[in-house]
Amino acid sequence: MVRHATPEAPAAEDGGPRTKARTKARTKARTKARTNGGPATAERAALDGVSLRLTPGKRVAIVGPSGAGKSTLLAALMRLVEPASGRITVNGTDIADLAGDDVRALMTGLTQDPYIFRTTLRDNLRLAGPDADEEALRRAVRDARLDTWVERTGWDTELGEDGRTVSGGQLQRLALARALLYDPPVLLLDEPAEALDEETADRLMADLLDVTRDRTTLLVTHRLKGLELVDEIVVLEEGRVTQRGRHDELVAVPGYYRDVWESEALTRR
Repeated sequence: MVRHATPEAPAAEDGGPRTKARTKARTKARTKARTNGGPATAERAALDGVSLRLTPGKRVAIVGPSGAGKSTLLAALMRLVEPASGRITVNGTDIADLAGDDVRALMTGLTQDPYIFRTTLRDNLRLAGPDADEEALRRAVRDARLDTWVERTGWDTELGEDGRTVSGGQLQRLALARALLYDPPVLLLDEPAEALDEETADRLMADLLDVTRDRTTLLVTHRLKGLELVDEIVVLEEGRVTQRGRHDELVAVPGYYRDVWESEALTRR
């Protein structure tokens, strides 16, 4: 059973995720979601009783161990998986009644394993904004802190398919620039620092947290550094919410969050 809430996105009803959300300027959406579903084991649902609420401009981080249901939650919001029961609604409309592309126009962003096509850097960006002018492209690249590399590489340089000609950090930043150019009402970020070395990951997360200020954002991450800047942190374990609050509240009480925070602190010494 899942209950979750997202800004400008789905909210749940009837025994599952509960979500409420609106978006900024262009679109406003309320979302509610309650669901049982997504990939699950025979013993338990992938998500069970998850409840979230995102208001315009709010940033929520979802943390937890592997297999906790974090990516499943994002997939349900984007309608990439269907709840076994309950429903997810956007402005009162069940997303089951909407085309998947329409749902993802409201909620999308940076997913794991971003893809780069064998075409120019400029055209790779324009996948997210076919009509974007030069200034919009440059702004997205600048916000993703990729402008120096882009100017050195060249806008019309052909990139290798699947990102073989760029580093891991550059690939993630290029995917972030694409997400910012698309500018969805609800920005979803799924493990943006995954598979990066610690120094690169720290820089990327710091820049990401800076550029998402005042932007409705749902961030899935296993890294806790920097999360004192988000509005709410939700800890998922085995598909259930076990902790929630702000960083300073969670490090003050025993639990998964404090354990991981102290472990990270030790590795940084």
